[in-house]
Amino acid sequence: MIKGEFSNILKVAFLYMATIIGAGFASGQEIIQFFSIYYKGGFLGIILAGGLFSIVGYIVLSKVYTERIKSYDEFLFPMMGYFFGKIMEFVVMLFMACVMSVMTAGLGNILMGLTGLQYRYCVIIGITVCLLAILTNIKGIVVLSSFISPVLIAGIIFVGCYILVSKDTSVFNISNKLGVITNNWAFSSILYVSYNTILSTVLLTGMLPYLKSKKVSAWGGLLGGGMLGATALILNSALYFFYPHSITSEIPVLGIIQNNSQMLSKIYSGVLILAMFISTVTSGYCLAERISKKMKVNYKLVAIIICAIAVPLTSLGFSNLISTLYPVFGYLGLFLLFVIIFQYIRGIISSRYSRG
Repeated sequence: MIKGEFSNILKVAFLYMATIIGAGFASGQEIIQFFSIYYKGGFLGIILAGGLFSIVGYIVLSKVYTERIKSYDEFLFPMMGYFFGKIMEFVVMLFMACVMSVMTAGLGNILMGLTGLQYRYCVIIGITVCLLAILTNIKGIVVLSSFISPVLIAGIIFVGCYILVSKDTSVFNISNKLGVITNNWAFSSILYVSYNTILSTVLLTGMLPYLKSKKVSAWGGLLGGGMLGATALILNSALYFFYPHSITSEIPVLGIIQNNSQMLSKIYSGVLILAMFISTVTSGYCLAERISKKMKVNYKLVAIIICAIAVPLTSLGFSNLISTLYPVFGYLGLFLLFVIIFQYIRGIISSRYSRG
């Protein structure tokens, strides 16, 4: 594999990861609520999720490359039809708006803790920086994800290993066991992949300029999914030692390390800022791109408007939204996940049948 091709594979894989490793993932909230609550079953759930992420990434990116797909519409409507395509399009746009608002709120909370400024000022600072990144369009976001995703992965793995080594459960003193999202670790894992597929598919269908060969598209999806699974396993291993010992913090990972190491707490706060930043930017870009194309309005104007609208919505709770909204979108996204995999399998069967 030549150096340039490997570089493109990494770019694609990191962008794929950037749509999923957001604040919910890095904070530990998603990992706890979708995996850790099932104890040992959570580890199996993560392996299942990593496999599904690899499969979905492989299918979507391979389809984008072979069919020269340049937009989400070109991917969605031929696969789902006009009626279901319109429904899914509405679900996608609603989910992107929710993600953008939630991540902006989390960004404001972290900045407030670090700077001491009032929350509303931190939100305005955070959304302004995100807007500047959104205005760079897909090329700028690819560059950002190529830098930020490796930093996120390294930070999560380092902190996860630190927690595994220290294993000091004395930092908690109140028990607060969370309610399970489903009664089955496998279905919870599928829901997790489902709602993440809603946003990641929008971004992946705009990746054609970076898919220089079939190998780049295939390995970009497979590698991205595999690295997601491996990172989640390390984080879940760390959280497993503390569950259900008082997961009371809005940001569980930070709650674990802040009483052990103030320096590490500040470093991981920086990691969380990057995670929230890239989540806000990717969801904001996808939403602005969809609205501008549908309404034939200037992209930059749409980006400014949606960032302004996101500010008053940031009063919503971070962990409560993950435990309520995300599973709802998981159920709504099941149809998209099913169709992507079903259409791929049907295509393989049809191809073999026609050759036979």
